[in-house]
Amino acid sequence: MDPAVIAALVSAPTAVLAAAAAYAAGKAQGRASLDAVRRQAQRDAYAQFLEAAYAFSTSSRWPSCVARVERELTESGTSSDAEGIYRRAAELRVGVSIGPLHLASIVVGLEGPEQVAAVASELVRRAHAVHDDATVIGTGNAEELAQMNLGAFGSREADTRVIRAMAIFSNVARRHLNGDPLPRDVWAAERDLTDSDEAVNPLFQPYLGRSAP
Repeated sequence: MDPAVIAALVSAPTAVLAAAAAYAAGKAQGRASLDAVRRQAQRDAYAQFLEAAYAFSTSSRWPSCVARVERELTESGTSSDAEGIYRRAAELRVGVSIGPLHLASIVVGLEGPEQVAAVASELVRRAHAVHDDATVIGTGNAEELAQMNLGAFGSREADTRVIRAMAIFSNVARRHLNGDPLPRDVWAAERDLTDSDEAVNPLFQPYLGRSAP
């Protein structure tokens, strides 16, 4: 047999193996690059969603709305009784748009994963409950308003539930981005809370606007 043919036959398997290795390496590199792009897209989506949630929470929380009404009265030089203040605060509360939060949740839903998207959806649902709460306040009579204990700024359960959902979302999003396994029950931390726990739990402090003691 021709020596050149023999040399070609001998070198052929090596060339095939080298080509296969190069292809596998290129494919792995491409997958890694794609994963990095996907992870960055998820990070951006989560950050934008949390930003929208924080904006909604800070603007719609009952203390914020009452404080805005009091500033309006001070600036206009007028006065109002508690009932008038609360009704105006309810108007401001229901006027805070959920639109940016809803749009941000759609992007989270597209990016996934399912557990993170589910928490985002629940947070949006709780934001709608804040509007429902405002409607109840705005349509209540004087006796009903008195029974709602509206003078206690921290008494609105709808506000608390939004804050809790923000903390849960932040936790599961961070775990996913860090490659840590997500808990089977992402809401367990919320159900295990008591009122006293929430006052000091570091998980909730960034969204309550104060630091843990």
